[in-house]
Amino acid sequence: MKHFTSRVIHGDKHGGSIGYPTANLEQNESLRTALGVFGIYAVSVLYDDSVYPAALFWGHRTLFRDEQPVCEVILLDFEGDIYNKEIHVTIQQYIRDVAVIDDESQLVELIKSDIKRARELIN
Repeated sequence: MKHFTSRVIHGDKHGGSIGYPTANLEQNESLRTALGVFGIYAVSVLYDDSVYPAALFWGHRTLFRDEQPVCEVILLDFEGDIYNKEIHVTIQQYIRDVAVIDDESQLVELIKSDIKRARELIN
């Protein structure tokens, strides 16, 4: 399985505003090499000696018209502040391509679906 380590950085807080806070990851060579293709992935995240299932997004957020790709992770069953902390990400499975999103409600439905699929693939 492919994996990488990255530091959690501050993002635009879009995820938190719709009820799905994300950990934005600093993009480094190991992240870009491990992920390769833009899309949504089921991953597991090792942080502070605990492993958390997660859904990872890698690409351009079409709703927010990002010029640069972003990498962000929704850690499931986790609460806490991990800004500036290193996390280790293991890629379990590619879920889907990045979708073109037209509105926030569509984004929320896709995130719900991605989280459900990530849980199924990891459990």
